[in-house]
Amino acid sequence: MGQKRVTIRDIAKMAKVSHMTVSRALNNDPRIREETKKRILELVDKLNYRPDARARTFVSKKSNLIGLVVSDISNPFYAELARGIEDKAHEEGYNVIFCSTDNKPERMETYVHLMMDAGVDAFIFASTRIREPVVEKLIDERFPLVLVNRRLRGEAFNYVVLNNIRGAYEITEHLINLGYRRIAIITGTSNMSTGLDRLKGYQQALKDSRIEFSENYVIQGPFTRGTGYEGTKHLLTMKNRPEAIFGGNDYIAMGVIDAVEELGLHIPEDIALVGFDDTEFASNQRIRLTTVSQRKYEMGNLGVQILIDYIERKETDYTHKIILEPRLIIRESCGQKLREKRKNKLTRGSKVESFSSFDRT
Repeated sequence: MGQKRVTIRDIAKMAKVSHMTVSRALNNDPRIREETKKRILELVDKLNYRPDARARTFVSKKSNLIGLVVSDISNPFYAELARGIEDKAHEEGYNVIFCSTDNKPERMETYVHLMMDAGVDAFIFASTRIREPVVEKLIDERFPLVLVNRRLRGEAFNYVVLNNIRGAYEITEHLINLGYRRIAIITGTSNMSTGLDRLKGYQQALKDSRIEFSENYVIQGPFTRGTGYEGTKHLLTMKNRPEAIFGGNDYIAMGVIDAVEELGLHIPEDIALVGFDDTEFASNQRIRLTTVSQRKYEMGNLGVQILIDYIERKETDYTHKIILEPRLIIRESCGQKLREKRKNKLTRGSKVESFSSFDRT
């Protein structure tokens, strides 16, 4: 008499799992690992826990909610990705709730728990780090989820990503073919698969063209406009400043544009620029950014389809690994049209001169 009744959350805390996992164990859900289920049921017996009717049916009743976790909703990439996710989810009879973590691990964990309390059926993570404990725990518990845009370490999870190494290689190679040799990169940190892979592609393209790699031309930070702005201010004050900048995503490229204009310089006359993502603003008539198409809408659609298969059919025996191929989008910011124009002028002149890059101040 007077003893506090043991709850499903008490069991979850003691078993070091989510309350959703406890519910799955009680309902003999096939998505939970045998060793995890055994540990939970042993605690249930030990504590004489008796679930009420609501707890017994917690998992069997779907909420038709998908949780979407991004790092920065102000980044146009995530807005366009979310559109593909929402459209497909609506088509399948699901709704999407989302949160923005601002690249903070503690906020990621808080939002994941809040969404699970809200009863989401599955998660889409669009901006994980290579190591993300809260997501790895969900994978171990076989909670339905898919990663889009970025990956974790290992392969034991569902993902839809771009071939980032290839995309970075191709856009760096494009700059090299235009005659640039001093090429800088401002990209994400190496604890994110996108930052790591885009740096790898950039380095490989330089190596294959026998251009010496220089750490001085590498700036890493969050995939934000501020990173592009601060990185460019640093690069353009160097004695041997770069001729071209590869922005690791279009949002970084926006910051590059801000800094270049503030310094009274022009793109591409004084500094060439390329990005990565092909967000809507990249095709703006004033910007005309050369970039890599991420196929964002398709990525979001495929991510939802994987989850629907998992939820509706309970496909737990294999994982879906989809790698989309990039597409180079050439516009004015890289200087290709300016280079062609100057070359034509030289060809029409009395003296034909050869050159491998533009004159730089």
